[in-house]
Amino acid sequence: MRTHEQRDLTARLSALAEAPAPPPALDASAVIARGRVRLRRRRQAMIGVVAGSTAAVLAGVLLLRPAGGPPAPAVPAPTAPASITPSPTAAPTPAAATGPLSTEVRFGWLPQWLAHPAVGYANSDGRSVATAATTTAVLNAVPDLKLELLRGPGESVAPGTHTVTAPAVAGREARWLVTDASGTTTGLRWLTESGRWAELRATVWLGSKIQDDLLRVAADVRFGTSDVPFPVRPTGVPADLRLRTAEVHRPSKDSEPKWSAILSYTVDDKWLSVTIQPDGFGTFADGRPNGGTPVCRVAKGVRLCANGTAAQAASVQAAGGLAGLLERFDVLGADEASWAR
Repeated sequence: MRTHEQRDLTARLSALAEAPAPPPALDASAVIARGRVRLRRRRQAMIGVVAGSTAAVLAGVLLLRPAGGPPAPAVPAPTAPASITPSPTAAPTPAAATGPLSTEVRFGWLPQWLAHPAVGYANSDGRSVATAATTTAVLNAVPDLKLELLRGPGESVAPGTHTVTAPAVAGREARWLVTDASGTTTGLRWLTESGRWAELRATVWLGSKIQDDLLRVAADVRFGTSDVPFPVRPTGVPADLRLRTAEVHRPSKDSEPKWSAILSYTVDDKWLSVTIQPDGFGTFADGRPNGGTPVCRVAKGVRLCANGTAAQAASVQAAGGLAGLLERFDVLGADEASWAR
């Protein structure tokens, strides 16, 4: 997937995450899923293959089959045992979060078709997401996994999808996510020790083996809050700026730039985003309307850009406007090794 497409998709998903909460009748997961389908179709027309995305943040993905191939058959009954036992390290001791981004879920074991993956994280209003992607093509599709810890105990599945009983994960209830039309398994949802549901989806079709792999990945997921290394640290950001979304993306193993990040804030029903990436790749604006022209700063090989409808908020103006606000971020460097301090 092209870098600018990844940024555009990231921007759109960040905007959706920061929008006011929809009424109960609106299924946000369904809206995101339909948007992903439309983006995927446009992408297929341009590059002639079916491809997934690792976005951050906040979108369901479907199992894909090669473009132009026959319809994917219904997945046969899984060959996995009736219960999957987690590894002894599947529940680490929670660590205090010191940066702007923390996660409640991390991958443990990953399948060979996702060898040497790029792993990204997002947290939006309490919804933790981890993604893992590689550029290694499998059946003309670029595989990735999306792991998500859902907010509540009973979040509904996307329209056009139903659940069927799956083998227990760590001795707790689990369900396959299955498309209504084709009967294709698209993911796995299981109950965690906390009482919340975790969900795992993949973008590659591997026949019945995908069920074995999803069960094994789920059994080795690490739960517990931990800090995610991040390229900047906010220092003295106005107190009324509420951090809504923090994301660090690694689009694929060989993507350029290697990473990008977003911090999104709200104040008085207005939004403000700080986008971050290595310098030399242009201005990474999140693309939301009425945000104004981004104001940017470069430090230690990192470009930070801020824009949004909250640019004229009293607290932002008191901080020196967007330019002054960007000075309140301690830049750690473009090399990820410098982030862990």
